[in-house]
Amino acid sequence: MNAVRRALAVTGLAVALAVGTAVPAAATYADSAAVSTSVATGTVAAPASVAVDDWCITTTVTTTRTVHTDPVTGAQTQTAWSRTSIDSASSINVNSDTSTSVSGPGLNETTTTRIQQDTELYVSATWQASGSRGVTGYAVAAHLSDGSAFIMATTAGTSMSGHEDADARRYSPRLSVTTLTSYNWTATSALTRVLSC
Repeated sequence: MNAVRRALAVTGLAVALAVGTAVPAAATYADSAAVSTSVATGTVAAPASVAVDDWCITTTVTTTRTVHTDPVTGAQTQTAWSRTSIDSASSINVNSDTSTSVSGPGLNETTTTRIQQDTELYVSATWQASGSRGVTGYAVAAHLSDGSAFIMATTAGTSMSGHEDADARRYSPRLSVTTLTSYNWTATSALTRVLSC
């Protein structure tokens, strides 16, 4: 009986060894492969040949008002009123507001004439389109001598026009034009000459 048990145990051990050698190892592994990565580089072209034209216009507004004063009650009644506005080219910045009054033209009447003058700086700019891909438009900025800058206009075309009070001349404004793209890359032109009347 013991002999039979020993024979079965040996047979079982042999089967276990045979099965064990037939099962693949359970160790894990990973395949690796070289991956080539690169980042595309590129540039955005700024607008070229930016040209500006600038000029000043002074607007003169003249308002005339005639008032009758009742000599007994002192009550005042407006008897006439007029206003004219004239634009003229100017090489200087004018800011003035003056009033003068004279008697008449009728009895107990006073006519007051108020003259207001203000000068605006006008500018137009043109440039060559950027040849970069994905261009969505252009932003025109004014750069001031105090270091500040502000956007005057954005446009899909290659020109713009606008105006500001001629008081801005004291800050020696110059323009730049920036190319805008759909992928948020930009490029800015050199500054133009100082704008003036």
